[in-house]
Amino acid sequence: MHRRAALLLPGALALPAAAADGDYAFRVKRRGTVVGTHVVRFARRGPEIVATSDLVITPRVLGVVVYRYEHRYEEVTLGDRFRSVASRLNRNGRIVEVRGEAVRGAVVLDGTEGPQRLAADAAPLSWWLMARMGGRVPLFGTTTGRAMTLAWQARRLPGGGSEFACAGDVTATVTFDAGGRWVGFAARGEDGTDIAYEAG
Repeated sequence: MHRRAALLLPGALALPAAAADGDYAFRVKRRGTVVGTHVVRFARRGPEIVATSDLVITPRVLGVVVYRYEHRYEEVTLGDRFRSVASRLNRNGRIVEVRGEAVRGAVVLDGTEGPQRLAADAAPLSWWLMARMGGRVPLFGTTTGRAMTLAWQARRLPGGGSEFACAGDVTATVTFDAGGRWVGFAARGEDGTDIAYEAG
């Protein structure tokens, strides 16, 4: 559990970057009903990789949207190193913006609690990056700009895949196939109900 959990999965950090295998597209389901989508696209900018994540959840009642959650963020990495992130969350009209950047010896953030300075190896909680799961990397939230407190469990799956479960600031389970590609996600929603991803 916690930081040592990732040691149960030898070689995890040696797997190729998600960008090598293309984009991701999931449907978000709540109680069996599709309520949104999560799409992650990758592009190269010189030696850097730019990942753009778009999560939109808009449950409806009788065809009318009763809640709106739109979270878009762009993360830049160089090799396997975090470089910068810019995030914008619209939660029912309430806007929260977070920015983070790797500088010499630290990661600097500006979010809901104002400017912060984190460890140099800190990175955003980007679910598609298996190397960040398991507690080996200090993580911060892209909807808050705060360092996260998470306890982790990890296990191998039949066929060589991996599953990571976390609790604390976020309660979630994320799954990767044998090649390290993101294939599944489930989490406790803000209203206490569970959401699950389905490949779309």
